[in-house]
Amino acid sequence: MFHLPDYLYYLLVCIAWISLVLIFINLLYFTSLSILGLKRPKRDYEIVPDQKKFLFIVPAHNEEAVIGPTIESLISQNYSPELYDIVVIADNCTDRTVEIIQSYERAHAFINTSAPDEPRGKPHAIAKYVSTNNWREYDYIAFIDADNIVDKNYLREMNSQLVARPELTVIQGYLGIKNVATSITATGYAGIYFIVNRAVQYANYRLGWNAAIGGTGFVLNTNYLAEKGWNPRSYTEDFELQVELSIAGEKSGWNHFAIVHDEKPNSFVASHHQRTRWCQGHWYVAFSTTRRQIKSIFDSKGLIEVLSKFQTLVYSYSMTRPIAFLLIFLLGVIDFRLFQYLPELFSLMFFWLLMEIFNLIIIPTVYLLQEGKEYFGDYRSFWRKLLFFFRLIISYYWSSLTYVLAQVVGFFTWFKPQNKWRKTEHNATFDRA
Repeated sequence: MFHLPDYLYYLLVCIAWISLVLIFINLLYFTSLSILGLKRPKRDYEIVPDQKKFLFIVPAHNEEAVIGPTIESLISQNYSPELYDIVVIADNCTDRTVEIIQSYERAHAFINTSAPDEPRGKPHAIAKYVSTNNWREYDYIAFIDADNIVDKNYLREMNSQLVARPELTVIQGYLGIKNVATSITATGYAGIYFIVNRAVQYANYRLGWNAAIGGTGFVLNTNYLAEKGWNPRSYTEDFELQVELSIAGEKSGWNHFAIVHDEKPNSFVASHHQRTRWCQGHWYVAFSTTRRQIKSIFDSKGLIEVLSKFQTLVYSYSMTRPIAFLLIFLLGVIDFRLFQYLPELFSLMFFWLLMEIFNLIIIPTVYLLQEGKEYFGDYRSFWRKLLFFFRLIISYYWSSLTYVLAQVVGFFTWFKPQNKWRKTEHNATFDRA
């Protein structure tokens, strides 16, 4: 069996140890956040009269199957009609999307037609609209996806929080799921979102750290947009915005009660393509901004800002664990002695096991029961509810496992041009008021 010279073997051991330490820190960090999220969320603001002026922006590419109900949910907001408007960006549509938009008096269509050599996709369609300056009269822009159903109190919750917390440049709303039970894949997304909404987003907000921007359901201060502009470089314009806010010392908050129901893919193939796109964008932003993120930490104005910026940097490398495990495996293939040394590498296995039990059993059980409470009401009998719970658990494990594949593929393809958007088809209905 081939062995490297000892000095090279010990170098591999050092690299494996460094990889393991990164894995352990990553696990410890997210486990700690999960504990903080166990406290049930409560509003840190009072509901106040409508004050802020909002503009809904809804990018839509061939969304005739879902755009109508989305617009209706925006029109039905429990908020003064004169304080908000709706613009749907009809992005290179070839179906009835424009016709449907124009059938609603309160919705305005911004028709975008791209040249063959222009970059396409949601981030670039938004950039086209932002370049018109038609949004400057508003206080905040609310970004909503074309397949979303927005809770009727969304603007009222956002307005009240913004009045109470004017220092927040962005607020991310609660990301619910529109089609929880349409497939195992969609149910898996639901399980992950139920957990992330509490174990990451709400936990960060409790600490005074910046929330992650989720791509839909967030509001952005137009003063920031006027100063910084909208300049997407990746598939993940939401994560780019999150990192740029952190670098600039701006604050992003979380609202657990401003709810947006998002449609998720039903097939594994569609899910994999979507997640790979997310991961490619995430890795690109992480690698291209690390130096600036580190530099900005030293420009911070206080301890909370330091910790918040450090949290964003850690989140930038939140997909490190599967890559580090893969690296350790490949090092073992190079010199098989490393596999014999693995028990030493995993000498903290007991503590590791405790954290994994907490993350894979305790946390999912608590959060799925609490955050999925609304959906358990769809089932009358105890046994149907129990079956739905097991479906959530199993789907969550499956979704988490398959997400690893997208993270690895994204890591090895992040450098590819990110201007060719593969659309995820939307057609799910939503029957909750």
